[in-house]
Amino acid sequence: MGTRQDYTKTKYTGIYVKEDSKTKVKTYLARAKVNGTEIEQIVGHSNDKYKTNPSLAFNRRVELINTHKAGKSTKRADNPTLDTFFNEFQNMRKETISENRWKSAFYFYNKYVPDTLKKKNLSSVDSDDLQKIINQMINEGKKGSYIVTVKEIFSPLYKKALEFGLVEKNITDYLKFPKYDNQRYFSLPDGKTKALVEEIMNIPDNHYRTMFMFLLRGRRSNEVRSLCWEDINMESKMYFVRDHNNKPRKNQTYLLDDELIKHLEIIKKDKGLVFISPRTGKKFTVIPEKFWERVQDKIGIKMRIHDFRHLLGFTLVNNNVPLENISRALGHSKITTTQRYSNQKELMAKDAVDMFLGIINK
Repeated sequence: MGTRQDYTKTKYTGIYVKEDSKTKVKTYLARAKVNGTEIEQIVGHSNDKYKTNPSLAFNRRVELINTHKAGKSTKRADNPTLDTFFNEFQNMRKETISENRWKSAFYFYNKYVPDTLKKKNLSSVDSDDLQKIINQMINEGKKGSYIVTVKEIFSPLYKKALEFGLVEKNITDYLKFPKYDNQRYFSLPDGKTKALVEEIMNIPDNHYRTMFMFLLRGRRSNEVRSLCWEDINMESKMYFVRDHNNKPRKNQTYLLDDELIKHLEIIKKDKGLVFISPRTGKKFTVIPEKFWERVQDKIGIKMRIHDFRHLLGFTLVNNNVPLENISRALGHSKITTTQRYSNQKELMAKDAVDMFLGIINK
């Protein structure tokens, strides 16, 4: 596996730890020297099913030493199968992504990855193996936006494998995907937008109303569902979105407006999640779907939860708000991401002119 300079020594002999700056997951590495042979192996992660800590890691180091002394190989984990590492990787990130996304990865993996490939050693899997999956999906007529799931699943997996020294390169860098437009533009007529805001402000449940008020302000679903009271400072009128709860994986700070503060004060607690599922008593897995469907039906619209962000972006562009301001409101890491709203405004203007020319030239 090689020496990793970024691991730090714990108080337990031969146990080293490294914390992922994005996910905050801790990886434990055991090192030992037995009969002149160096042993170095990953022995667990803080979010695996055992909730590995330094003490557990030390016990596994002892087991490794005893195994080596018995003349047995301790290198099995150095070259795991794709299936073994996929399951380990999914277990590592279970607490850092939504439950739906986590389950979807398993569904996609089991549906499209053949058993022969699953049994292959991770280091033996090459880009051609994954390209065959892509080509199969193309032949089945799957949309490009769905086919790209191959990269969304395997790119972070191989990035982690690179970090562990299990592979030499990220093979997803060499994949070829069909071209597609992954941009979604969403807007509502002014009357519908006003009706939506009015309906949200009239929601009788204080928690649901405040939850949708955050969505109206451009927050992503997981950012809202993961928000804790410890992240809110009423006095300074600020709230904090932690890196592992947002898409850019960067800590972000936003200001609280007076209207939001007024509604937060109604439900205020000292600590814990701001929004808790009344059914499970835990974090919402999604924004309440049936409730949201009823709101849409009452107004007469069809809108995804993520479309709140598109609605905010496009409405602001149409009212000549600078892109830099919009980018900050939406929490985009690059202003080029925000530029699409401006591009869509220009496209709509062109369509209107083309329609006009078509009418007068008849």
